[in-house]
Amino acid sequence: MEETRTHNTAGRDNLRGLLRNRGVQLLLVGVAALQGAVTAKKAESGEMSGLVSRQQQTRVAARVPAQHMLPAVVVSDLAGTFPEVASVAAVDEAEEAAAPEADAQALASRYEKKGFRVSDQMAKLIQEAALANDIDPEVAFGLVKTESGFKNSATSHVGAIGLTQLMPRTARWLKPGTTARDLRNPETNLHIGFGYLRKLIDRYDGDTRLALLAYNRGPGTVDKVLKRGGNPDNGYADMVLGEE
Repeated sequence: MEETRTHNTAGRDNLRGLLRNRGVQLLLVGVAALQGAVTAKKAESGEMSGLVSRQQQTRVAARVPAQHMLPAVVVSDLAGTFPEVASVAAVDEAEEAAAPEADAQALASRYEKKGFRVSDQMAKLIQEAALANDIDPEVAFGLVKTESGFKNSATSHVGAIGLTQLMPRTARWLKPGTTARDLRNPETNLHIGFGYLRKLIDRYDGDTRLALLAYNRGPGTVDKVLKRGGNPDNGYADMVLGEE
């Protein structure tokens, strides 16, 4: 059984290599074009059926050079003509779906080596909330580490709560109706905290360092320092980004 699995894996790897070869791509494009013409004719007669999934069409299309992009129906026929192509597309799809979780575990492992405790569930929540708010996961993990040490129970002396150390009034501004109790929910806290960071990044034209300083010091303070021509850096961004 193991030998068969190894053989199948090697076969898929070889097929991946072929699909990345420009000559093979062009050949497949030609075959697909011919097949597409036949399919179009069948479609006119109401005989077309059995198309592969839209996601598999996308995977196959991604292997064809941009200047040779084909209509979806042609890509579908390419996968229909070569079942192995659809198989590789499905395998790649599964691998890509698992990639974020693997990345989250790798980031968690990095911080565990520094003495922090980050459960798989916590790592997954941080990764998902970061991606949902268009935040670099490395920045997201660094923020949670710096703010709370990955402790959901963390509360500051001024009343900031949870993983991203949100002040209740800030959370209510971002999401009206949010209570202090809500901020004890890790998922809620992360989404609101990262959403706030996203707003700050946009406010400072994509400057993540300035956004982090504003997250820590408040955008009003950072703006005043900048207006005076000063430097608002207090070392916080370095701690989040691992550059301290």
